Amino acid sequence: MNAYKGTYPRFREMNEETNTSASLPEKGKRGGRIRIGYLFGALMLVIYLGMAVLLAFTPFFSTTFRPALRYLFAVVFAAYAIFRGYRFFKDR
Repeated sequence: MNAYKGTYPRFREMNEETNTSASLPEKGKRGGRIRIGYLFGALMLVIYLGMAVLLAFTPFFSTTFRPALRYLFAVVFAAYAIFRGYRFFKDR
């Protein structure tokens, strides 16, 4: 037990050094890495906008849905894409 007595303060100093806020990036500043959530949000935004365009302006879903339902879904996808885009760019 006496052998570890001298090393304990050293471990405490090392722990305090690693837990300081000086080593962490400031709030609002990003590191060099792109976060996976950022990429996923951008991908989903493109998918929602793409679905709105496919539903409204292409005959791809003309055999699957009636025109009124296609346009309704296109409006819903476009509105949700706008909402997600607003949240996506507001936080960046």
